Amino acid sequence: MKYYVYVHKIPRTNIIFYVGSNWQGGNPERAYETRNRPIKWHEVVVNYYGGFNVEIVARFDNAEECYQFEMESIAILQDEFGYAWCNNERKTEELKTRLREKISSKQIVVIKNNERMVFDSIRYASQQLNIKRPTIHNYLKTGKIHSSGYRFEYIDKNLDEMQSFLYNDDSRMNGEVVKSTF
Repeated sequence: MKYYVYVHKIPRTNIIFYVGSNWQGGNPERAYETRNRPIKWHEVVVNYYGGFNVEIVARFDNAEECYQFEMESIAILQDEFGYAWCNNERKTEELKTRLREKISSKQIVVIKNNERMVFDSIRYASQQLNIKRPTIHNYLKTGKIHSSGYRFEYIDKNLDEMQSFLYNDDSRMNGEVVKSTF
């Protein structure tokens, strides 16, 4: 398969800071190149002494499918996990709407001291707690404690969900992991 989607990870933590692909021309070495990267990408790599890990997460015969998978991966990693912060936002309005609906209907738990409250959605929590939805969404992403003392979490928030998205059981995946330090 000519095209692939890859992730760049911070060494030792394996936190994904960048998602890319070679859908434009099928360059087989794109995942390992350091040129033509965003400024934020270079800043992260410099902070980790020039090192990053590379993992090929999906392979495709078709450039359009490769591009679509890259965009969906970026969107999921940014919106649900706060990862892939070195990617510029390249989401279509259709994809943004689909993700907004998925995220706003997810159950969340609100924690203050030892008290836990479960809400069926960000919208419902916003109404009940009188905190704006974008504020709750921001605190869900960052994990910080709100000035009210509330901490917000998705009920099913864990890396298994992200990995099931990236490593779903389908023919695109080959499980190949390549670690590189540049």
